[in-house]
Amino acid sequence: MDFKVLLVDDQQLVLDGLKEQLNWERFHGTLCGTVTDGAEALSFIQECRPDAIISDIKMPHMDGIELARQIDESPLLSGIPIILLSGYREFEYAKGAMRYHVNHYILKPVTRKKIEELENILLELYHARESSRAKLLELTDNSYQQEIASALRHNDINRIEDFFKSPLYRECINGKYCDIMGMQLLSLLYNYLEDIHFTPNALNTSRAHTMKLFSELPNCALKANYVESTYFDVLNVIHQQKGNNTEALYRYAIQFIDQHYTDPDFTISFLASEMNISLSYLSTLFKQSSGRNLNNYITEKRLEYAKTLLRSLQYSIREIAHLSGYDDAGYFSSLFRRKVGMNPTEYRNCQI
Repeated sequence: MDFKVLLVDDQQLVLDGLKEQLNWERFHGTLCGTVTDGAEALSFIQECRPDAIISDIKMPHMDGIELARQIDESPLLSGIPIILLSGYREFEYAKGAMRYHVNHYILKPVTRKKIEELENILLELYHARESSRAKLLELTDNSYQQEIASALRHNDINRIEDFFKSPLYRECINGKYCDIMGMQLLSLLYNYLEDIHFTPNALNTSRAHTMKLFSELPNCALKANYVESTYFDVLNVIHQQKGNNTEALYRYAIQFIDQHYTDPDFTISFLASEMNISLSYLSTLFKQSSGRNLNNYITEKRLEYAKTLLRSLQYSIREIAHLSGYDDAGYFSSLFRRKVGMNPTEYRNCQI
């Protein structure tokens, strides 16, 4: 696959010189396009999705540093390598672009030696991209799908952003795997929405409609943008709705547990079903709201109730196990010893 390069400079003479003097075959390169301003470059990048950008620093309207900043801060564009062309007077200024992950500079004037240096950098970037192609094999299993599904369950937007910046994603979504990966990612998103019983009306679109829009887009660049923007739009809506509902759901969970924890048939799966949310979402919600593990909370309530019953001789250990929510008296005794430090009989003897 060709290594696509975008040239950005406000001087047509420089653009023509780079086009003519670069040995494009050496780094398997192809010219993605030429633009004369950073603002124009931003729009062009959406369509071209270059593998590397060579940009001047000093340009009208938007300079190369600002272009690098906007690319770095965009979840849709971040990760594209940028090579800055700078004069000696601009070099200290250019080094500030390191915070935008610009690590390559070529000092003007662009001599034959500098052209070779530029080719070496592009060749390194090409090899880096090619080495990531081995990761394409990951598409044959479900490892990346498991990663995305896990990030969705934990509402971890940072992990999703990191994935969209990863070489695996960029390589697949911009190549022949574009349709496969795009459909897989959108399916994962809608599977998650169904899992948490999220109301599709809040999104103003259905799974089928989303898939149809994706399939009708004319190129991989637009499809990549569509997948990424769909993810972030949906996650923002979910975040807003969760902010309104989390406290109410947590209070309901506590109330339901208080009423049913002594029932041996009560499980957190039953609670999740009763609340019409997924088990993973219930566990995460409870942890975020209380700072405690849901299973541990229920166990503590059951054992505290068992302690109350053990302080009298009214019930046998087997009966107390059942009354505390445990059908298996042996398991109850083992759990009690592990949590309390003594078995139920020893605890009872200490209390009487």
